[in-house]
Amino acid sequence: MTMNKIALLCCALVPLAVGCGGVGADDTTTVTGSDLSMPVFKVVSGAYTPSNVTKVGTDACMLALDMPGNFPTIQVTNDGNGHLSLGTNNKPEYSDPTVYSNGTGTFTDSYHVTTMMAVDVNATGCMYHLVRSNTVTVTADNTLSIMFTNAQTNFAGTCTVVAADCTSAFNYTATKP
Repeated sequence: MTMNKIALLCCALVPLAVGCGGVGADDTTTVTGSDLSMPVFKVVSGAYTPSNVTKVGTDACMLALDMPGNFPTIQVTNDGNGHLSLGTNNKPEYSDPTVYSNGTGTFTDSYHVTTMMAVDVNATGCMYHLVRSNTVTVTADNTLSIMFTNAQTNFAGTCTVVAADCTSAFNYTATKP
């Protein structure tokens, strides 16, 4: 066996041994403190201010979140146990008042969470099924980069603004002032 193959075999058999790491794309075998840690950002519950709101594709559900004044804040709730919720709950038009308007999700690591919600809505006689998802990346203390998707289906009743299946998507940054 060549020396490189022996070194790789040693690293596979003894994964905690010092000297089996590497930095970047080079072939060094020194493990440094920066290899073992990444910054951890805090996400404090409260009202966050959206900025850089950009429509992605179509806004068929006519949310118009990218119009000035239409999206002043979003509530962020971090329970401190790995769960993040966006929006508010106890909305009277939802069939389940415990559901957060933009969903709840569990962090997959220190930086990423996808919030989901699915609920039946009865908005003054216009009934439909609403599904929202948010792909959230924590980019700094109290700063979230969010990809938001809203889908409405199964319309019934008297619907005047939107009465057909639709999807809207937006990207934005949310920060706690």
